[in-house]
Amino acid sequence: MTSRNADFTGWAVSLLLAGAIACAAPADSQTVRVSIPDAVAREIGQQAESANLGILAALGLEGAATVEEEVPVPMRDGVRLSATIVHPLKAASPDVKHSVILIKTPYSPVGELTRGFRKDMFSRLVHKGYTLIVVNDRGTRWSEGEYHWLRGIKDDGYDTLSWIAAQPWSNGRVGTFGCSSSAEGQLPIATLNHPAHKAMVPIGAATGVGEIPGYSDEGVWYLGGVPQLFWSWWFQIYGYHAHPVMPAGISQEQRTRLAHTYSPDSNPPYRADLEGYLPSADILKAAGSPETDFDTLMRIAPASTDWNAYDFLRSGDSTRVPALHMDSWFDLVEIYPTTKLYEYLSRNSPNQYLLIGPTQHCLQGTESEHTRIGENDVGDARFDYASQIIAFFDHYVENDGKGPFDMPKVQFYTMRTNTWTKTDAWPVRSEPYRLYLHAKSPANSLSGGGSLDEHSPASGETADAFLYDPMNPVPSKGASCCSHDLSIDQKSIESRQDVLVYTSDALTRDMTFTGYVKARLFVRSSAPDTDIMLKLVDVLPDGRALNLYDTAKRMRYRGGIHHVALMRPSSANEVTLDQMVTAIRLQIGHRLRIEITSSNFPAYERNLNTGGNNFDEVRGIVAKNEILHDAAHASYLELPLLK
Repeated sequence: MTSRNADFTGWAVSLLLAGAIACAAPADSQTVRVSIPDAVAREIGQQAESANLGILAALGLEGAATVEEEVPVPMRDGVRLSATIVHPLKAASPDVKHSVILIKTPYSPVGELTRGFRKDMFSRLVHKGYTLIVVNDRGTRWSEGEYHWLRGIKDDGYDTLSWIAAQPWSNGRVGTFGCSSSAEGQLPIATLNHPAHKAMVPIGAATGVGEIPGYSDEGVWYLGGVPQLFWSWWFQIYGYHAHPVMPAGISQEQRTRLAHTYSPDSNPPYRADLEGYLPSADILKAAGSPETDFDTLMRIAPASTDWNAYDFLRSGDSTRVPALHMDSWFDLVEIYPTTKLYEYLSRNSPNQYLLIGPTQHCLQGTESEHTRIGENDVGDARFDYASQIIAFFDHYVENDGKGPFDMPKVQFYTMRTNTWTKTDAWPVRSEPYRLYLHAKSPANSLSGGGSLDEHSPASGETADAFLYDPMNPVPSKGASCCSHDLSIDQKSIESRQDVLVYTSDALTRDMTFTGYVKARLFVRSSAPDTDIMLKLVDVLPDGRALNLYDTAKRMRYRGGIHHVALMRPSSANEVTLDQMVTAIRLQIGHRLRIEITSSNFPAYERNLNTGGNNFDEVRGIVAKNEILHDAAHASYLELPLLK
């Protein structure tokens, strides 16, 4: 079997670095050619180069601080993690002890300390007298041991905090900071309530969240039970089990000089057959990648007890560690579980705060007078993140939580309003605004007759059908994680016959939507299992269709991950697609649109429609999938409308 050509341009996969991945359609049924973006490769190289320029120079701290590099930090099993420590010269004396900010990360210390607003923030913290320490995770960069994603991170985190508290330059008070993979470990570590752990600022940290109320896609490995394939790229760059290590028994001076001579950064120099390879569990094996956890994780079902080995924050966990949870509306992989995590912890843990801007993953501080997410101008969203975080650390770390502190519990930016909201709780009060699906003629493509309005459907409305061929998937365009082009015109997607398009009339008044978005659909399929993908789109008066959010559901999990059930051929199946959250004002003349299909590739793994494991299969079947919208099967989109 062969598949038709498709343009996968614009889909982003890096959890750390902003850059788009360019893909071409498969020449056969098993492969899609994927190259690591040039921008990503350049940034990896620049990080290694800037490490050799000196951390103090990169931070602008020459004469104000000293630095120790590749300091071994012993763990309970004898493995030594590698630390970079920036000591302030302020009041330098053997008798002066300092509060500490810890970043525990798999990434470059220079990048962790200088990216975006961090350079200014960390420089200010050092001038205030804080010590900074970046400790590389087990098995990453120059840290010893094998790397295993979120396994053993609790013990290593606890031991790292104990080591810091015991140092002669430490006053025993530590705040933790980081974004993405540098943030996820803060959450499970905080459940241990180490006495030195005084505060944390996790940004885009939902990869550290397991099953909690309202969320069950362990560590964002899935969305609605569908594996997210950006993980293949991440593990190919950062997630090897084994890596080069420094010789045992060398001096500290030799460790530092070796670190300046050799780079531990992985930069695969080849094009690899990645996301499109079948079976999907063997993507990285086919690429020739060293062994990673990806090979195992792709084989684990959402409700498997195998996930118990991973150090997630889960239902039943709480913490006494104050937290400033930060994220962004266009961090589309992380933001929904971040808000659910805040809801959960704010009920059982003290001093939890939430701060949400409009940017992409880990790009807080890049906002401008006209903040653009791809083609989407979301307004003047500028915010002084550095001062907010410093005030948080000053109160909970330096002052040990003593004295007054008036930070609002919740702060978020409403897109296209130039306005930040301060409130005491999340979610904010709203009313459900439902738009029902209709079709005067088949809703296939933008030229079809699909519509959305406030009236529930009448009896006799005909279902909309499309053929889903897993060997000719609908290409991802925008959304996912980290591209600068997260929100772009969807017209090329909406031209396909395997995409159903439903559009509202033009708005007659401005409407602000703040909170959780969901859709209830009734699905019929010729296959025992398939995926349903839904994309929320804002149609501008000029006709551009800019994606706001997308979500997915693997139909075998329509009743939840603990109630797996295949479909009976041609039976109607109710399914809720959620995991969408936003805060945006749509003005008069805009229209709301949803696209419904069964693939969004390579952002998500293709369902081969067989009802089998999927991860170990190489052959798919074509499914006829239908969306019902009659009086007995009222499918609708529901948004949170502010009054």
